[in-house]
Amino acid sequence: MVSLTVGDVSGMIAAAVFVLQLFPPLAIPVILAAFVSDTNSVITWSVLGRLLHSSHWPTILRTETAASSRVEKRIWFTSNLQTVALGIISIASIVTPLGLYETIEPASSQTTTSFSYFQDISAFGHGTPLRPNAPFTRRCASGACPGASTSQNCSTTGLLTTCNSTTDARIPIDLRNLFRDGAAAFSPSVSSIFDIQWRTYLSINDTSQYLVGNVRPLSILILDENIQLVEGLIVDMETGGIGFRNHTGPALTSTYGSTWQEDILFIEPETECVNLNWTIDFGVDYRDSYPLPNMVNPVITDRGGFSKLQRPAPSLNASINGQGDLGLADRAYKAAWLNNFLTLAYYNGTDPDPGNITRMDVKDGQVFPFLSSTPALVFDAFQYVWTNMTYGWYLPFNQSNTTVNPVNGVGVDEFAAINQMCGGSAYDSPASIDTSIVGCALLYGAAYRTDGGNNLIPDQGSQWSVPIHSCASALKSTVRAVTFQYNGTGLPALTVSSAVPKVYQNVSELPRWAVENLDDFSINDAKPAWGVVGTSNSSASLSSSSYNMSTVVAESLYLPGYMDSYYSLLNGPNDMSTSIYNFPGVTFYQQALFSALNVFPIGTRNYAAQLPDYTGRTSLALFAKWQNMSQSLEGTAGIINLIWTDLAASLVVGTKGWGLNASSIRYRIPYAVPAIVVLSIVLALISTLVVLLVLHRTGSQRMRRLLDATAAGRIMALLLWPKESDAASKEWVRDVQDRKVRITSDGIFGDDEDHQPDTKTDTTDSSGGVEMNETAESTMVATGRDPSQGKARLAAAGSEEQSKVIR
Repeated sequence: MVSLTVGDVSGMIAAAVFVLQLFPPLAIPVILAAFVSDTNSVITWSVLGRLLHSSHWPTILRTETAASSRVEKRIWFTSNLQTVALGIISIASIVTPLGLYETIEPASSQTTTSFSYFQDISAFGHGTPLRPNAPFTRRCASGACPGASTSQNCSTTGLLTTCNSTTDARIPIDLRNLFRDGAAAFSPSVSSIFDIQWRTYLSINDTSQYLVGNVRPLSILILDENIQLVEGLIVDMETGGIGFRNHTGPALTSTYGSTWQEDILFIEPETECVNLNWTIDFGVDYRDSYPLPNMVNPVITDRGGFSKLQRPAPSLNASINGQGDLGLADRAYKAAWLNNFLTLAYYNGTDPDPGNITRMDVKDGQVFPFLSSTPALVFDAFQYVWTNMTYGWYLPFNQSNTTVNPVNGVGVDEFAAINQMCGGSAYDSPASIDTSIVGCALLYGAAYRTDGGNNLIPDQGSQWSVPIHSCASALKSTVRAVTFQYNGTGLPALTVSSAVPKVYQNVSELPRWAVENLDDFSINDAKPAWGVVGTSNSSASLSSSSYNMSTVVAESLYLPGYMDSYYSLLNGPNDMSTSIYNFPGVTFYQQALFSALNVFPIGTRNYAAQLPDYTGRTSLALFAKWQNMSQSLEGTAGIINLIWTDLAASLVVGTKGWGLNASSIRYRIPYAVPAIVVLSIVLALISTLVVLLVLHRTGSQRMRRLLDATAAGRIMALLLWPKESDAASKEWVRDVQDRKVRITSDGIFGDDEDHQPDTKTDTTDSSGGVEMNETAESTMVATGRDPSQGKARLAAAGSEEQSKVIR
């Protein structure tokens, strides 16, 4: 069965109409010819001439009006141009509709439909309380942030004056408007930092009602490997990242569903990992006193990480942060190199000075036993994945009070320098756009069996190996073009078909990002606001702002912050330096990154009780996923990205909702070529016509004269009754309307009172032309006409009393 599209049917209809348009102009004149008398009034002959010569018959029969020989070029060109234009228009009427086709795609901006809020009925919807009305608040160190007001109250007792200063912690409305208006100017659906709120919160009673965030994870999304919609967020569990959107959609369900696209603000983790090229190897044993599988005889096995260590050492200076390429892979590599070097030095396999390596007492495959009791987190490491920002954590000094190896002095401080070198930003870095956050950690991957057994089954006596990677992570804000599909009712019927980075056609379309410049404070004491403030050429609002802003025009912005081993996860007011800090957009992503880089299994002393178990120890499905991802560097980096994304989804929500509209008709541009050509011709004709009208070269009066002069009746009357031929149109019609002209094969006859031809007035020459006799010439002279012009006009003059005939 042939399937016809909207375009096919439209084209068929247009073709049928075209054929029908050709038929009447051909048929009607032929039919009329059967009823036309040889004798008619002059006016009748004019109307009949217009009817016959406007049909297609002159062209078909190649009559004189369609002749091309000895025709002036301008007349010939214009006549043919008209024919060609009409032909192209006819083709366009058939071809243009073929470009139409049906699909479910975004509609034109002229079409509107109402959107309504979609309630989330999942765990995220049930666990997200109503949005509070409390203000955004913050403090910078122990004082006021830019724009905040401070009041002072003083009291005097005797000679003693006591003054107390009170700072308004509420963020000024002009700062909020700067970022909200900037985001809306870039795209109405893009959120600002002030459209981000804590998902769960606590109310702190003070002189005003303040809020602080409170971590209460709702559900684990990692095992659902797609883009998910939860209350206030778009959660990308494919590559990592959260987009801020208060979910709305069409109030009415379309028969064929709806599709539209929005620009959405996303925060994405970006991670690079490097293999340390040594593993923790062990066996599995079941003991009577401990019936669960237990790790026995753990050792460190060199896989080239020690024996093939680069010499000389790479540059170990602290990396420089900012808005350029952060070089995460290079950071991870330098951290891995220094970690391996210090580990080897701890085992006395080399001297402890990385700048002067004189010996490497190690060979590929060499085994290093643990020098003290097995670290607490290693005893069942084949059951989970874990991360730790403390490099060298597997060594004994991290499990006891010993801070250094008494033999060579390598200890906690040397390994702590790794994180500072890799991260770049520190707690005392300035609070500015150049202090972008980078966190570094070791990731202990999912163990795999080295004896060929099933990786999910810890058989008695089985042998296992744990790969270890050094990873560096940053966080960036970007804008994605998100395509939504809706076909049903409520949030479960709303899906995301794609969420890709927004494509910019030129530099002028790129977003301009702004970061509050708080150089008077350290990044530990103040958290700068950030966000989109328009397109690349949108700087007017910033120039008029009283706030010091640094900007960058780019597809994404690396977020400000710092990360070290002491950055704890927010858990209510007790974890805040003050109790009036309600500005989640500047803190949550750092909290989530710290947690993603410090993942410990349940039951260990480092495990954060308020977090889900991201290690896979209590979920075999999650552990199997980690095993699969641990087989590549990209997959290993993805583990950190997904953990960050899952945790961030439980921390915040987006409050800005916005919608576009849907349609089901699209068009293929190539089919519009004929129509475009026609449009070009029409525009050219209009332009030419306007110019000629302005120059008075043409107009209605000139056209009337030409039409009167070329009318068939006027030409006949010119020959038969020259006196009336120069009269105006209305007078001429009045004078000759009752006169009859008969056309036969013998000639054209004008009837007077006796209707008899006067053969003495003119004769016909051998060529069939008209010769004027002396009588006619004398008559023309008597009437004031030049006889020579009489021949040129082919007019035989005579008195009204004489009968006239032209053969």
